[in-house]
Amino acid sequence: MFQMDLQKAERFIDDRRVQEAESICHTVLAQRPDHVRALRLMAEIRLRERRLEEAEEYINAAIALDPEDPKILNQRGRLRNNRGQLTEAEADFRRALELDPTFADAYNNLGHVLRRTGYEDAAEQCFRKALARDPEHSAANLNLGAAVFEQDKPEAAIRLLERGLKEDMVNVAGRYNLGLAYHQVGRFDEAVYTYRQVIAAGVTDPDAYSNLASALQAMGDLEGAISGFETALQIKADHSPSLAGLAGVLEITERYDQGVSVLASHLKRGTATPNMHVAYANLLRRMERGREALRHLAPLATADGLNDIERTAVMFTLGDLLDDMGEYERAFVAYSKANRLRGARYSREGRERDVGRLMDTFSAERLVSLPRSGRETETPVFIVGMPRSGTSLVEQILATHSRIHGAGELRDIGLLAIRLGSNDDNVPYPECVLDLDIRKLRESSGPYLSRLGGSRLKVARVTDKMWQNFEHLGLIELMFPKARVIHCLRDPVDTGMSCYQQSFGTAGPPFSYDLADIGHYYGQYRRLMDHWQAVSGLRMTSVAYEDIVEDLEGESRRLVEFIGLDWEEDCLRFYENPRIVRTASHAQVRRPLYTSSIGRSDRYREHLGPLVDSLRAGGFIEG
Repeated sequence: MFQMDLQKAERFIDDRRVQEAESICHTVLAQRPDHVRALRLMAEIRLRERRLEEAEEYINAAIALDPEDPKILNQRGRLRNNRGQLTEAEADFRRALELDPTFADAYNNLGHVLRRTGYEDAAEQCFRKALARDPEHSAANLNLGAAVFEQDKPEAAIRLLERGLKEDMVNVAGRYNLGLAYHQVGRFDEAVYTYRQVIAAGVTDPDAYSNLASALQAMGDLEGAISGFETALQIKADHSPSLAGLAGVLEITERYDQGVSVLASHLKRGTATPNMHVAYANLLRRMERGREALRHLAPLATADGLNDIERTAVMFTLGDLLDDMGEYERAFVAYSKANRLRGARYSREGRERDVGRLMDTFSAERLVSLPRSGRETETPVFIVGMPRSGTSLVEQILATHSRIHGAGELRDIGLLAIRLGSNDDNVPYPECVLDLDIRKLRESSGPYLSRLGGSRLKVARVTDKMWQNFEHLGLIELMFPKARVIHCLRDPVDTGMSCYQQSFGTAGPPFSYDLADIGHYYGQYRRLMDHWQAVSGLRMTSVAYEDIVEDLEGESRRLVEFIGLDWEEDCLRFYENPRIVRTASHAQVRRPLYTSSIGRSDRYREHLGPLVDSLRAGGFIEG
């Protein structure tokens, strides 16, 4: 008799139209107080409202009428879980599954209880069983996503969390986990957007503001980062990630004394965390107080209580300080320890396979036949190459020109490739580009052009120095056939050693923590660049870091001419440009050119056998 009405009430609950659902249930129960389905729906409403005592009344009434109903047992398990009665909750969920082995929600809830009680592996299996029965189960996707993220598998976590949030868009914890996962893989713009959604939902946890600030810093919004860290510190004055983060941004913006002041009271009281000590040491280093920084930081190298991330940061900074002082043996020991702590997740076979797929997809024959977006803009200039190959220097020289804006490392192209590969046909990138048409290319390229904002900035060219865009020159040609590409080269051993010395952070390239892996990656990068230079219709030029150092004016003039602009003498005074450089080279590009970076790997040569052997095998060095 009441079947249709209660089906409508269920839809109202799913749509969060609670008052309408409750009105229907009250009407049914007024006529049939023993109607189990109506009692169960009222219990669901009260559980969602966290009105647990009222929920218990409806659950008990329903169980008295039908003690073998798995849905009611599942509800009682949820009630007990909310009250912290985990043993009793587990028993309810297991009994519900005995009665209905296909009950996805009971599997998810059992997994949640098992996770709370420390049985992580068993919990994960429950979440997977829930998804095997209902792939779109939002809570199971969110729970498994959180578990996978804790296993340091952020890409897999992102897929699960995004799927879960499609059905449960207001789940704040799931959205925050998604922000963390985006952040870890370097998808900073999406991380920023997601953190802001979390904050807009009313979260006042200082971690949310600190993480937002960190992502803003990675995107180059340094003033926004400062504001985020300061907001976190207003919530919690001794929030250590924000103190260290704020000091780090102040170092980049050359406000060294202010950075020291941020940390001073905590250093004096002995309450500073390892990351705060690292930030302080970096400030002292920039203030040319390297020996003081070394004395301050050295005890942390062997101190107890540091996690791997903290100790890695300490060892990289110690390596830099020792390198500055010419103590190269000790410096290499520090760098080696730092890189071992990070651990490598680089797959040589996987890298070779990925490069091969790019070359096959964008073969000479296919590239000629693929459609173009029709965009005639010459605004984008892509500066590509290995990290630490001089891309920051080239951009700084060009960005000193009055008609060129240096946008820094934009991750947009790489993120676009990921999105294109997340399609309904399950065709991954790069193969999915074979199905792109002009409309899709224009849709894909439009947001990037808006991000560059050349007309708004009243400039003729905007540089994007995301070094990894060398992977996507085929896609770039389809979207921006009149773009220009500057390929930065540097002595491969110097490049490799500089990568090994660099702490890239949690989103750093996985090849950079092992010398042999660096050499292998270099070979695959050159293999792909050789391919692009053979098949691409983009205008490209190469520039060697060593040639810029030897002939700054000649190479700078050539680059400005290459991108189609008249020469300006200011480009030679690039180090006076007040723009903020956000990469590891931020200090170097503030100084006139110096020759000490050429051949600087020679001081470590006896330790570089794996790198040298790998490069020699690829034919990139002689001997």
